[in-house]
Amino acid sequence: MISIVVPLYNEGQSPNHLITHLNEIADLHEAVLVDASDELVSKEVVRKLSMSCPENITIIESAKRGRAMQMNLGASRTTGNVLLFLHCDSRLPQNALSTVQKMIDSGRAWGRFDITLDGAGILLRIISLMINLRSRYRQIATGDQCIFVTASLFRKVGGYPEIALMEDIELSTILKQYSKPCLITLPVLTSARRWKNRGVIYTVLLMWRLRFLYWCGVSPEKLNRLYGDER
Repeated sequence: MISIVVPLYNEGQSPNHLITHLNEIADLHEAVLVDASDELVSKEVVRKLSMSCPENITIIESAKRGRAMQMNLGASRTTGNVLLFLHCDSRLPQNALSTVQKMIDSGRAWGRFDITLDGAGILLRIISLMINLRSRYRQIATGDQCIFVTASLFRKVGGYPEIALMEDIELSTILKQYSKPCLITLPVLTSARRWKNRGVIYTVLLMWRLRFLYWCGVSPEKLNRLYGDER
């Protein structure tokens, strides 16, 4: 059985749309949403949602903010033998869970999906393609690509490294020491919000800079300050 874990932080009305999406996912065993919002509107949206969620969807609060810590907390509250980490503004393709289950049943231990950025424009399509190609070549997954992993392996490696940024890169690096990732070509639809808000070229250059600095050994805390509050 697959458990979905979603970190929330100041998502506005987006959790409403997320719940609708989760309700439409075939064979959903359970989903755990971990909220660390401090924005009043977001907190109120989540509070109301928590009172009306279906039985297989749970919302819990996290006193600590940070995707890694939130996802680790959510994972600790799940009962499935496979964990899938989803962002609030991402949408899984049809048959996503059955596809993941087939991969796990075939002996794969972890993996990720291709992504497609929403919105029109050739630049966004090129960015989606480059993200997928880079991931395929380096065997590394980003959080937007909906990382999935067996619960036993996730516990074995200690979960997400609880760092301020690049937790997905760190986890992928650790996991591929145990096995190669399963690269599912079905695309997850991912919001292009940060590219649109900051500008496509600026965001691409910023991400390249952050990855280069990370490779050079700059601390995730400093990188997080450079990245800013928007996720």
